Amino acid sequence: YVGAAEYDYDIDASTGTILSRDYDIEDDFANTSAGVLDQDSVIQIVLERVPGATTNDIRMELDHDDGYYRYEGDIIYQQREYDFEIDANTGNILEWSEERY
Repeated sequence: YVGAAEYDYDIDASTGTILSRDYDIEDDFANTSAGVLDQDSVIQIVLERVPGATTNDIRMELDHDDGYYRYEGDIIYQQREYDFEIDANTGNILEWSEERY
């Protein structure tokens, strides 16, 4: 744990290779549909986390759940799958995980 963030890792005990990692943050601020970021802005946020990936590698949708607007999606790039959830009002990454194929 660091602040409000929780980091989880799966590591191969024999090689030390990180097999998967997960980042999760609890964010209790109020979200409204006013001020929702456009999809292109969110795409730029996630592409900064995965150098070399392009918009063709991303699948995402805007979701409204429990009073919050969030973009949920994934990036499949270079034999890895990155799953993410982003606050649609602020652009904060709420969840981020990575797994090798």
